[in-house]
Amino acid sequence: MDGALQHVEDSSTTPRPHLQLRTSAGEADIASRARALAVDPLLIRLLFGRGVVELERQKRFLEPRLADLSVPVEMAGFEAARDLLLSAWRGGWRVGVFGDYDVDGVTTATILTTFLEALGIEVVARVASRDSGYGFTREAATAFHESGVQLVLLGDCGTSDHEALSWLRAKGMLSAVIDHHQVPSEMPPTDALLNPHQRGCGFPFKGLCSAGVAFYLCAALRTAIARECANAKLPDPRGWLDLVALGTVCDMVPLVDENRILVRHGLRMLEHRLRPGVRALLDAAGIGRDEPLDEGHLGFKLGPRINAPGRLGPAEPSLQLLRARTNAEARAMATRVEACNSRRRSLQEATVAEAMALLQADPRTEGRSGIVVGHDGWLHGIVGIAANGIVERYRRPALVLALDRERGEARGSARSYGSIDVRAALEACAGMVGRYGGHRAAAGVTLELERVPELVEAFDQAVAAQLTAAGGAAGASGEVHDGVLELRDIHPDFMDAIERLAPFGIEFPAPRFVCEEAEVMRERMLRGRHLSVLLRQGGDVHHEAIAFDYTGPQLRIGDRVGCVFTPARNHFRGRVRIQLHLERVWRTGRR
Repeated sequence: MDGALQHVEDSSTTPRPHLQLRTSAGEADIASRARALAVDPLLIRLLFGRGVVELERQKRFLEPRLADLSVPVEMAGFEAARDLLLSAWRGGWRVGVFGDYDVDGVTTATILTTFLEALGIEVVARVASRDSGYGFTREAATAFHESGVQLVLLGDCGTSDHEALSWLRAKGMLSAVIDHHQVPSEMPPTDALLNPHQRGCGFPFKGLCSAGVAFYLCAALRTAIARECANAKLPDPRGWLDLVALGTVCDMVPLVDENRILVRHGLRMLEHRLRPGVRALLDAAGIGRDEPLDEGHLGFKLGPRINAPGRLGPAEPSLQLLRARTNAEARAMATRVEACNSRRRSLQEATVAEAMALLQADPRTEGRSGIVVGHDGWLHGIVGIAANGIVERYRRPALVLALDRERGEARGSARSYGSIDVRAALEACAGMVGRYGGHRAAAGVTLELERVPELVEAFDQAVAAQLTAAGGAAGASGEVHDGVLELRDIHPDFMDAIERLAPFGIEFPAPRFVCEEAEVMRERMLRGRHLSVLLRQGGDVHHEAIAFDYTGPQLRIGDRVGCVFTPARNHFRGRVRIQLHLERVWRTGRR
């Protein structure tokens, strides 16, 4: 990464990027709405800029309530899935639960397993191994058959796993798919498909991850059982919202509407650290007991750790961690997960460095709309994280492939940038890939090795076509912002106001502001790649700032710079301070 720094002469300036204000709402409209809701006009400006313009929707964003969740009765397959579980409860069936190997799959499997166990249902729980390929396999189906289960629940997979589901049906076993991935033209051979994306589904919100769908199913099951056993002591589904929040944030689904409600309440539950596995995971991540939790902790601290075992092989350690019932069991599993995470981090850094070197050596990279890079020896469980790094560096969608010469295939992961739908981009390349799936922000693909050069060009063209349809490069430029902000206006009360709109994420991005000019008072590189600076603007007004994986101009004390940044609170060893997260920096001159 160090070699990627762009050195400039002492007195030179660097180009100011093209910046576009996120909202064009008038000051009068913003002020009027702020008075109606009795909030800071800044919040209304941020809501307007994110497409939240209706008064009632703004109220729900400011005060998200579980009572505002849409009723799931119109979700296609909902009654069939609920009735299958009700029959399992009545009949004392043994139920198999299978989840995918990522955070959403593991949390979905944990929600289903532990909720059914709380109802007294015997459960056999398994999660996928990346070595076995994507989704529910024939081998997994056979294992459930041999375990004597009568009903198999598939979480975060199954929609496209026709072969294994057909095998279950031929053996006389029932199945239900709880998923959120796009539904192919041929419906899966299952007894209940609970997926908001299927044709004929009347559920209004399509952005749920599988953990969110599982939460709805568990809540409906409890309601049905309560009607039959009015005096029974039944588990409260709200006790599983911590896992719903984890799956939702980490699966990069839109953090609006239903998801916003689920995550907001899930974060509140996470703060209580009631689940032994979550408590042990927070300790392993070095998150202090008194530190408030936000979506960043889930996406950047907990999620990568839960994902780590599944990136290297079987995801069972993560499932066992989240299912742990005692602190001792949880600590032991957290140690295993942390060891996997350390190895994952090492492999990730090596893969990103190699990918960057390959891209920098290719003169065609800068001109591409969508980037594809592949190499022998990369672990296919790591390439998705490497794709994130490339997206951050090049600010465009990226597909990273692990090439397997022995098997003659390539397996990879794509990550989006801006408005691009990477699953749709892969769909446009369907004629040259063996298998693909996912959603607009993240997708996976498998193809024959000899088709890789063809895919490089086709993915680039598919992304370019989306940009053209959206009105050109500005459709994915990502250089939108929420206004110019003076450093003196960033203070604790300002942060309190912004945090009323949290959580931030996909389709509801964190506020990004522009500082037109500030002076560098201190600068240093952390770990050789993160830039830490102290910025001053007018008199003694100054703020600490950090740019992760910095690749901008080399800065010195006395430089004047402009920047695009997100303000945040940094918690460290009991101390809380405001820190600016720099996303883009340009140099305007010298003092």
